[in-house]
Amino acid sequence: MSSTFSPARAAMHRRDRLIAHRHPIALAAALALTLGVAGQPLAVHAQAAAAAPAGRESSLSEVQVTGSTQRDGVTEGTGSYTTDSSSAATGLNLSLRETPQSVTVFTRERMDEAGISSLGDALAQTPGIVYQPGGTSLGGYTSVYSRGYDVQSVVLDGLPVPVAAFAGYASIQGLATLNTDVYDSVTVVRGATGLMTGAGDPSASIVLTRKRPTREFQAHVSQSFGSWSQTHTVADVGGPLNAAGTLRGRWVGAYEQGKDWHEGYKYDKAVGYGVLEADLSDRTLATLALELGSNKAKGAAPYTGYAVADLEGNPTHFGRRDNASAEWTGFNDRRTGLTAALEHRLNDDWKIKAAYMHNEVKTRQRFGLAASEPEPDGTTELHLRSYRIKNVADAVSAKLDGKYELFGRKHDVVVGFNSASSDENTHDWYLDWGSTTVNIFNWNRRTPEPNWDALYGFGWRTKTEQSGVFAATRLQATDQLALLGGVRWSNWRSRDLDETGAATSDRKERGVFTPYLGLVYDLTPNISAYASYTTIFNPQSNRDVGGNLLDPEEGSNLEAGLKGEWFGGRLNASAAVFHVKKDNLAVQDGNNVTPTGDDAYRAEDNTKGRGWELEVAGELMPGWRVQGGYTHVVTKDSSGVRLKVDQPKSQFKLYTSWTPASLNQLTLGGGVTWESETYADWVSESVRPLATQKSYAVVNLMARYAFSKQLGLTVNLNNVFDKAYRTDLSGHNYGAPRNIVATLKYKF
Repeated sequence: MSSTFSPARAAMHRRDRLIAHRHPIALAAALALTLGVAGQPLAVHAQAAAAAPAGRESSLSEVQVTGSTQRDGVTEGTGSYTTDSSSAATGLNLSLRETPQSVTVFTRERMDEAGISSLGDALAQTPGIVYQPGGTSLGGYTSVYSRGYDVQSVVLDGLPVPVAAFAGYASIQGLATLNTDVYDSVTVVRGATGLMTGAGDPSASIVLTRKRPTREFQAHVSQSFGSWSQTHTVADVGGPLNAAGTLRGRWVGAYEQGKDWHEGYKYDKAVGYGVLEADLSDRTLATLALELGSNKAKGAAPYTGYAVADLEGNPTHFGRRDNASAEWTGFNDRRTGLTAALEHRLNDDWKIKAAYMHNEVKTRQRFGLAASEPEPDGTTELHLRSYRIKNVADAVSAKLDGKYELFGRKHDVVVGFNSASSDENTHDWYLDWGSTTVNIFNWNRRTPEPNWDALYGFGWRTKTEQSGVFAATRLQATDQLALLGGVRWSNWRSRDLDETGAATSDRKERGVFTPYLGLVYDLTPNISAYASYTTIFNPQSNRDVGGNLLDPEEGSNLEAGLKGEWFGGRLNASAAVFHVKKDNLAVQDGNNVTPTGDDAYRAEDNTKGRGWELEVAGELMPGWRVQGGYTHVVTKDSSGVRLKVDQPKSQFKLYTSWTPASLNQLTLGGGVTWESETYADWVSESVRPLATQKSYAVVNLMARYAFSKQLGLTVNLNNVFDKAYRTDLSGHNYGAPRNIVATLKYKF
């Protein structure tokens, strides 16, 4: 039967394609720039004059008190929406103003105020990030984009690690569910980050910094109650473990369970994180950390929504609560991670650090999904699938960084090596199409679970290794001008193996050269101009209609802009423009498929991505904090036709809170996220309105009251106006309706 809408199987292959491998922020920025004219660095100046008879004056000399110059990037306990430093972009420990790339930091304070408990929730509110969950937040397939491209780079405590270290199925299942209770901050570096992470898209790098032991005892517990019977319990304790304080520890445990707005769905998730720090000497620090995670869900598949149209293009009428999954559908994964690090300070200027990580993720999923386009009478095939996957990931790094003198000035330098490998082993992959049909207009989700062994089953294994050496330096050419230069030399290899262990593909890339150039020029004591340039190299698993792998994507990334820093770094603002050029960009080849039935792609040369963004984060005045940004991105092919139309062209995200000086026990806040229109370009023009999400905005509110120094209550009201919006253009997958969460926190 012909179809004016995307064919059923092509839609599912598109979803599973990774198997084969008024601008308010401008006003805020203007305000920040205005403040910068009179703003001074963090210092307290006091001058007192003694009372004296007329004609006689006496004064005390000026007293200046400044903050510590040590920059460690820790945000916990600062009460800030920004950080003093980050090494995520270049490996050099720089302030945000000194970094020639766009950087967003989600601090501990920001996460606590907004009630953010998962990485997906943090990314959804990060400027410049497009977050598209396919169904539920737990067990659903998730897409994360920045500047038009997939986000695949992850850094954990300064160590670049494979996404497979967290994700249970390729990179689209598991990463967004990570519990943020264990993190001090979540940082997103937008643009290309190949200097530190090697192969990848010019999208962004997600930098996760976990909590560290404290030198003094601290502990707190919190309990949250929310809509749909959701509860969230957290316990956090840390401090010295011996009298001298040379051995310190910290433990964080969190458990969350409940339902959500989907019919028949329930879940529970848990995380335990323990870390030890030992001062082996006054210059040597050893760290050992163990993290355990568990996610379980029942009643929802990777996608939960029915198709938006039938095979003849007629609209289907389903809502946010409707669930296209069989009731026995389930998801279960367990994650174990071990990290160890040794850091030695050679002197006041130089230190060396080595780190190692080993992660294992075991995933089990089974589902019956009725998300394909039905016949006009409602009949559709049930997609039956069951699989077990084990991911093993290892990463190691070593780096030396410090300062050196040249031409009478001090400069920064870092040299290092990092390596990462992943082994994704898929067992018992059972797949069936067409043997079972249901009528979605009267289906009660009670289809019997099949005998999986009787279905078509197979398995495969993918091993990927990447390693590289890098060096970067920051030359302070003048008092106002800093020049940054870096280079990386990388090797990359990926092998696909069948059930017998025989290699079905073996791809290698040796001696890949990645340069990095940047400059930062101080225009005023508070404002700097910057620019950076780097190249792109990204091997891909997409195939053409003949089943052949596409060549690696290659290109360049250029960014320039202005950055401002006021009040000793308590307020940061930036404005940036960027340009990305790519060859061999994988573009979906219509509705064509590969010999194995997956979506076919073609390589597009001379594609361009261009855009601009504004961002502000920090404290505008005592008690008034703000974080937000506006982003505009357009990607076009060589003919000037827009690509990536399923991603918004423009985004606006803003969050602010205020603690009045006259009532400092109370904090009020809220935020808004807005996205421009998106649509699916794989459907015919006649049904495109059904596969279109109009521009929309979601508003959240927050109130926090401290009954004492120990006890506080935070209430978050999310999606205040109960806006219905789709997160998947092909189906009735929607974002969360209006909901409320109350959190009671006690500090010991």
